[in-house]
Amino acid sequence: MRFQVRTASSFVNSSIYRLGILDGQIADVESRLGKLYDALETGEFETSDLTPRIRALMQKKEELQYAKADIEERLRHEILDTVDLNVVQHYTSDLRNLLVKSSITEQRIFLKSFVEKIEADDAKVKMYSTIPVPSDSIAQETTGVLPFVHHG
Repeated sequence: MRFQVRTASSFVNSSIYRLGILDGQIADVESRLGKLYDALETGEFETSDLTPRIRALMQKKEELQYAKADIEERLRHEILDTVDLNVVQHYTSDLRNLLVKSSITEQRIFLKSFVEKIEADDAKVKMYSTIPVPSDSIAQETTGVLPFVHHG
């Protein structure tokens, strides 16, 4: 089984850098809009003279805010989706041990619980699944229930 683990630190760092740039650009556009509104209030310019510029700046501000929200969303998913290689190796080891110690029927039932589908062609096999994650909160049974026989 081959896992693709990528380093998220460079993506996170570049995203944080881009967010800083976008924040600066948004602040600049807001400052320009404020100056244009001040010019309108003081009567230095006519509304018809400044309307196209105000519309253009408002559109630019909206585009910058959209780009910022997009980066924040991708960053949120990247941080949530980052996989620790040691954790994957630990889970793989636990899964291997479980499958080795189980009967073929138990193996099949267990695999069916998380494998959604398998696609195979001449060159490769794809398995679609959810990763079974062991739970630390579930207590394991140390002594079994004694069998009983129903009389009567």
